[in-house]
Amino acid sequence: MAGITISDKIYNQLCSAIISGEIKPGQRLEEQDIADKYGASRTPIREAFRLLHNSGLVESKAHKGVTVIELNIEQLADMYEALAELEALCAGLSATRMSVVERKQLQRLHEQSKLAVEVEDIETFASINNQIHSAIHMGSRNTTLEQSISTLRKRLSLYRQPWLFKKRDRLETSFAEHQQLVDAVISGNQEQATLAMKNHISNTSMGTLDYLMAQK
Repeated sequence: MAGITISDKIYNQLCSAIISGEIKPGQRLEEQDIADKYGASRTPIREAFRLLHNSGLVESKAHKGVTVIELNIEQLADMYEALAELEALCAGLSATRMSVVERKQLQRLHEQSKLAVEVEDIETFASINNQIHSAIHMGSRNTTLEQSISTLRKRLSLYRQPWLFKKRDRLETSFAEHQQLVDAVISGNQEQATLAMKNHISNTSMGTLDYLMAQK
């Protein structure tokens, strides 16, 4: 098995910086500056840019170079709508396909997130939130669906920062929505799991879009 390359390392670090918000939407990525920062030649930097482009995190435009993707509200709404449908389908499948062990693990994650809500630990809740969704994605037993969701969530990750839970007063509400979702998946209720996930993603998206529009 081949080891991780310099390009992969730079890609992972740039990806992390973009997702964390350290590198902002619309910001230009200067090839030489990044090469100097990581002590690398331009070749691996260009490869890292290619990987970022394939992940949908950057775009290349004439006279602007490589810039972090900056979506408008309409594009974000379209992507969230698609994500809601895909994740809802995933939840429905997971309700019928998850193993007993996977259901117990899902319940354990949800219980862990309750502690984060009680102490208002937004970072921990956001991390467990991702784990809950990932567990449901895997439980669907549909790789194509998983990959499609992963691509969308990665593109939307720039607009799904942990601090938004606080800005949108979403911590307790998100936990309550997860409760309905987890209960439906664990009980094997496909219809309720589908509906709970769709409502959850839709509510999340509306909160985010409302917040972003208020900032304009």
